[in-house]
Amino acid sequence: MTGTSIRPCLLSDLYHILSAPRRCYVIQILSNTENEEYTTRDLSEKITAIEHDISKKDATGEPYRNVYNALSQTHLETMANADLIEYDHQRQRVKPKRNLKLAALIVDHNIMIYLILNLLETILDPQSIDN
Repeated sequence: MTGTSIRPCLLSDLYHILSAPRRCYVIQILSNTENEEYTTRDLSEKITAIEHDISKKDATGEPYRNVYNALSQTHLETMANADLIEYDHQRQRVKPKRNLKLAALIVDHNIMIYLILNLLETILDPQSIDN
């Protein structure tokens, strides 16, 4: 193998991390912006807005608290342990790290595969042709 090989358990670790939708949202938010640092509060507002299909300013109350608690108590620490992010628990700050780009690539490819499979299912479904 060359110097650019990926250690085998890294992919397994990444797929485990990507099994939680909120972690995928964090990856997408951090990888699709120029902002170098986010607060846990800002990430929580954005994710609450996505999950409930509301504006960021309406992302409050119990749904917001649920996302905030899940991020700060579980998800961000897990992502930090995999070198996806730098997480300052005291300051509630999050920055991207070296493995975030790889995780974002996997998320993007999986989204494309999902969309293609849905399209193929629609095209190949005999009931959709009859209707």
